[in-house]
Amino acid sequence: MKYLLTALAVIPVVTLALAGCAAPPPQQQATTQGAIALANLEQLIQQQADDPAALDLWLLRLQFLADYRVLDQAAALTETRADTATEQLRRARARMAAHRFGAALADLEAAGATPAQRAALLVATGRAAEALPALQAEATRQPGFAPHCALARGLAAVGRLDEADRLYAQALSELDTTSPFPAAAIAFARGLMWNEQGGDATRGAAFYAEALRLVPDYAAAGIHLAEIELARGDEAAAEARLLHVVIHTDEPEALALLGELHRRQGLAERGQDEINGARRRYETLLARHPAAFADHAAEFYLGAGRDAQRAWTWAQANLRERPTRRAYVLAIRAAEAAGLPGETRALQAQLQARHAPRAA
Repeated sequence: MKYLLTALAVIPVVTLALAGCAAPPPQQQATTQGAIALANLEQLIQQQADDPAALDLWLLRLQFLADYRVLDQAAALTETRADTATEQLRRARARMAAHRFGAALADLEAAGATPAQRAALLVATGRAAEALPALQAEATRQPGFAPHCALARGLAAVGRLDEADRLYAQALSELDTTSPFPAAAIAFARGLMWNEQGGDATRGAAFYAEALRLVPDYAAAGIHLAEIELARGDEAAAEARLLHVVIHTDEPEALALLGELHRRQGLAERGQDEINGARRRYETLLARHPAAFADHAAEFYLGAGRDAQRAWTWAQANLRERPTRRAYVLAIRAAEAAGLPGETRALQAQLQARHAPRAA
């Protein structure tokens, strides 16, 4: 779940959502209540369910509610419709959501996509530095919410976190809608950036909480905030948050985290049942959409799933599809766990060659 969001950046941002001390509370927007906005989204989906133009609505449901059935629906809406540039761009968005980046690139090329349209794919596949010139040019040519969000995401991907955060804040100030989805997506992106790249859990937690204030059923934000709560030792809050996600979604990551928590609490049988359930969910998802869940599965089998060889298999699959820094780090961890020193050294060398820190 952590990084499925990255693939969704190709959706028009207006439709979608996209330091050691504590940050000030995130800026609060006057928006429609999350439950009402989700109900409105459901109504729109029902009205346009079989219309390919409804793809972005379905992907909103995927992004916020972790409804992985949407990947099947997205394929049904787009896979056999690619005769025009519009249809090719739409299919590229669906394929990006499923992490089928090579196939998405073929669609973008066939559609004659602009550099700005190709930038999201470059960022998602570890080539953000190549994308930045186009993103900066687009933000200069047409400044506003969507270009500033896209540029912020590119800057974050290359480690320019303060610049990215300022741009996210600027984009938020340019947002002209009462829908909570774009503001919640920005809050989540900032939380992910500060917590996982900046190492600032306090700031990350504040932004995750803001995303949940805007959309209380935002599954990814709930899982990430629960992880921070677990690290802080606040097991009661984390358990309640994970239970909410498990009850309302089929998200296997939340179920696995809940299982690990229950095992630590001495509820061995309950915890193992939950972990086994997470394993079944992952395997079902992998059978249908292997690229979309390769990284999540590798993380699971390195942790609660306790199967280093399976983790190595899926970490390699993930790395083949998108050779990002994170994908290399995951593959190195999996190779080490599987007892493969030669592969570990080779991957470390490749990581250094492709993603060596740049001079400031």
